[in-house]
Amino acid sequence: MKPQFIAAIAFAGSALFATQAFSFEPAFPRNPKVFAKLDVDSNGSITIEELKPKAEKRMLRLDSDKNNEVSTVEIDVYLQKRLEQQRNRMLVSMDADKNGAITVAELDKFIEAMFNDADANKDGGVNPQEARDYRIAKIRKTPAKATAN
Repeated sequence: MKPQFIAAIAFAGSALFATQAFSFEPAFPRNPKVFAKLDVDSNGSITIEELKPKAEKRMLRLDSDKNNEVSTVEIDVYLQKRLEQQRNRMLVSMDADKNGAITVAELDKFIEAMFNDADANKDGGVNPQEARDYRIAKIRKTPAKATAN
């Protein structure tokens, strides 16, 4: 399989199925609902006192030995698990014949179905609102764990 094809599939999969960030690095939320959850006192801004406990709790989910430190090994275990989940979601969604490989034809079929689902007004184009609505609908329908062969 050509490296460019593999990269295209990986990019498509990561762009389509990134329902949760791979990283546990602290960041300001882009989603207004997530921002509102962090804004504990609902004053319209996030203070460091509101951000730190949530960031610590999120990071320490990786701390498998419960020593209040997240080691390289713990990060690697988490990232490997997420990578495997991503791979499995890609295969479940795109590998139509379930042979463990995604062909260009399977990718094209997947993209056509995705496009047709997103094009709500059936005008032959997907505008930003349709793309957003499609992503939200996919997130709501995505099962917790996808499996592949």
